Amino acid sequence: MKNTASRLGIIAICMVLTLLLSLAACSTQDPAGTTTPSTTSLFQWPSTIHIGATGSSGEAKVVSWASVMETDLNGPLVRVVNQAAWTNCYKDMAEEKMLLSQIDKSTLRDSIEAISEYASSDGGPWPASLVWVDSLASVGFMVRGDSNISVPEDIEPGAKIAIWNDKAGTMSPFLSLLAWAGVGEDEVTWVNTGEYDACVRAVAEGRADICMAAPVIPAVREASAAPHGIRYISLNPADNPEGAAAFREISTLYDFGPINAGPSGVIGTWSIISYKYMGTNINTDTDLIYNTVKWLDENYDLYKDRYASNAHMTLEDLVTAMQTIYIPAHPGLVKYLQEKGIWNDDFEERNQKNIALLESYCSAYQSAIDEAMDNGIEIRSSNQEWIDFWEEYKESENLPAIRMHASLTQDAW
Repeated sequence: MKNTASRLGIIAICMVLTLLLSLAACSTQDPAGTTTPSTTSLFQWPSTIHIGATGSSGEAKVVSWASVMETDLNGPLVRVVNQAAWTNCYKDMAEEKMLLSQIDKSTLRDSIEAISEYASSDGGPWPASLVWVDSLASVGFMVRGDSNISVPEDIEPGAKIAIWNDKAGTMSPFLSLLAWAGVGEDEVTWVNTGEYDACVRAVAEGRADICMAAPVIPAVREASAAPHGIRYISLNPADNPEGAAAFREISTLYDFGPINAGPSGVIGTWSIISYKYMGTNINTDTDLIYNTVKWLDENYDLYKDRYASNAHMTLEDLVTAMQTIYIPAHPGLVKYLQEKGIWNDDFEERNQKNIALLESYCSAYQSAIDEAMDNGIEIRSSNQEWIDFWEEYKESENLPAIRMHASLTQDAW
């Protein structure tokens, strides 16, 4: 009798365990029997998280919030990997070696279009996607406080413009400003100072009328304290949409917005703004990016004061940046924005266009490499034959040049 009772007790326990296991299985399967994505409560962070940063300042910037993240999560080891060059950064992202990395819209454009050093066998376009905002910086065109130039339309032939060199990259924004103003390059006087800060001094001393400078640099602050003071030319596209469009035709990756840091007299003046981003490979696990985004948003107060530019790592800044960025949002970010009620049809339509653009570049680049190799062309960024081949291939495939969108509903191509 005792043996029988014991056996019955064991059977009863087994039945209860079986029932509990069945209930647990049901909680992780949908009616069709397939496993559903992990919920936030069941999510497990990886043991180590790698985040890419560029240069010493980039490393300090990322460490400022990544160290807080590591402490707060109290589990995964968060390692910030300092990349000496953007090319290395993007190669690692293409190979999914990093969870996140800083990305810069100008160098990322070069990577996607496979320009210059990016036109290598292991470089070129990769499935990039947006995760969060890294920082926001302003730069603009400074004039002296007693100048009669307030908007681009005030610039007249004969104006003296200070530059630090005459290379194409330096000249591009100045030529863009003149395009907005409707003044020709040969109608102004170029004052080559040889140094970035010297341009500011040339304006402050009256030797030039206009220079380009970030409002936060010491030279600008010094000039603002001088008797004549300073002012920035207002670049509000709403005041002259055609002028702003002419500016963007030359400087395709520029955007406009109010100055947010610098001497008090220039705060709020519309100038050129530039976001840097945190990005990832679009194939990175959705739940991992979702939880990363969620942490960055919900824990902003923990890290916002740890580095000056962290002030713009907000959800609001992210939504603003998404209006014009040319890469798609990662599915994990989309999931979070849907939960927040932010994602809408306009964002979805733009996202699909950005996905299609990136896919077309990735596909075309691989096809071009295959075809070039069949023709005995060596795939090297220093091989002009390959560079010419790729440029002609892009044209034959009608691949549009990468540029920022004008707004959420105005496409760049």
